[in-house]
Amino acid sequence: MSHPLTAPVPTHLDPLHPLDRPLYRVAPRYLAGPGEDSAGTVIQTLTDAGWGDATWMDNTRVFDPSQRLALEFLPEAQPVPHLEGQRVLWRLWARRDALGPLSWTALFTGETPEELLLPVVGALAAHADKALDQPLPYPTRTETDDAPALAPLIAAGWSPDPTKQPRTYHAPRLQARFTHQAPGRDDRPDHAPARWLATARLDYEAPAQWAASFDDTTPTRILAAFTTALADPTPVERYELPRGAEAYLTLTPA
Repeated sequence: MSHPLTAPVPTHLDPLHPLDRPLYRVAPRYLAGPGEDSAGTVIQTLTDAGWGDATWMDNTRVFDPSQRLALEFLPEAQPVPHLEGQRVLWRLWARRDALGPLSWTALFTGETPEELLLPVVGALAAHADKALDQPLPYPTRTETDDAPALAPLIAAGWSPDPTKQPRTYHAPRLQARFTHQAPGRDDRPDHAPARWLATARLDYEAPAQWAASFDDTTPTRILAAFTTALADPTPVERYELPRGAEAYLTLTPA
């Protein structure tokens, strides 16, 4: 189902003439695209919190003072099959000590709206130790354990999928999805790691605009920061929109 535009919206305008670029408030936010200079905004959030940064080739890594948490900006990364074949742009990871194995990893593709990534990054910056909570891997995790992560979706009217495993929720009009993928389900081999997967698309049959995944061992508070932002009905501001998305959005001049 689409919504009529409140005004004509050009999607590609001259960047040298910002006065020619009207600003719009866009809903739902998960179809709004990444925003302008989202990379700089995300990285600045962590450097302002005292995280250091390092650059190699065109990639950037920002890490906390203990070097147990990191955010990687990876414009040279390759497509990832389980992320709808899209390229990863952001990789978050945590480890319990500076030389230890990774405890959890989260991946975000390039068109992920910054308003979905920033709350996760903010949660890391504000409570770094909480991002290293002892994980509960599958099959130890229960629906009770995951209730705080799913509660924002339920409160926003997201619907459970009756044909899938219990921890799968769809946004209104089926344009976004958050699901727990367990081994042996969704045609996944029994040795595959469990994870959470979020996707958004213009309609149910369209290719995904973006995708994000979280290891099953990701702390619930990190998942909840993401799902709270994902379900938030507050419009976001954009000068430009993803190509072809206008008919699927509610737009008002800012």
